[in-house]
Amino acid sequence: MKKIPPLFFSVLTFLLFSCSLKYDEGVSVEDKVPELVFYGAEFTRYTDSSPSFRLSAEHLEQYKDNGASYAENASFATWTKERETDTEGRCGFLSLDTKNKVYSLFNEIEIKSKNQNLEISAENLRWNGNTEQLTASAGETVRIKKDGLEMEGSGFSASGISNSFSFKYEVSGTFTDSEEQNPDEEIKTEAER
Repeated sequence: MKKIPPLFFSVLTFLLFSCSLKYDEGVSVEDKVPELVFYGAEFTRYTDSSPSFRLSAEHLEQYKDNGASYAENASFATWTKERETDTEGRCGFLSLDTKNKVYSLFNEIEIKSKNQNLEISAENLRWNGNTEQLTASAGETVRIKKDGLEMEGSGFSASGISNSFSFKYEVSGTFTDSEEQNPDEEIKTEAER
């Protein structure tokens, strides 16, 4: 019969007594399971007895711990104080972090701003309500239509404060001047930076 070396017992004793289980630090079910789940949901926010925001979703989940919500096949609209539709949009998936006012949109995004005569389509966008910035990742292609201008590029960002947008990387598009030309004529421009 072989003898077990004393070093083995020392290591085993060290491992057994150095392991501690913290029973007071359990995993919260609230972190993993939604507090509320809705199917065919429609949420409308009212300001001064008038709708200011509406969200409709095929599937909507809300989590208690961080106030986050997730919507699948979502459509949304905003109204001005004069009760006119300002913005309409839709996307395949929407993440709403209402505490930090950060909203992430994914999959077949279409946004139309009637006030600015602007249409945006993309696959991934992020709206920061604190800075009023709409951004896309550097490699993401975003398409814009505005006043006869149709363009697409990457490195997109838009400001809700200055009502302006820009592309940081390659851009291409067409511009149709309807006032000075026949409708059949089209000016084509391509810009690359």
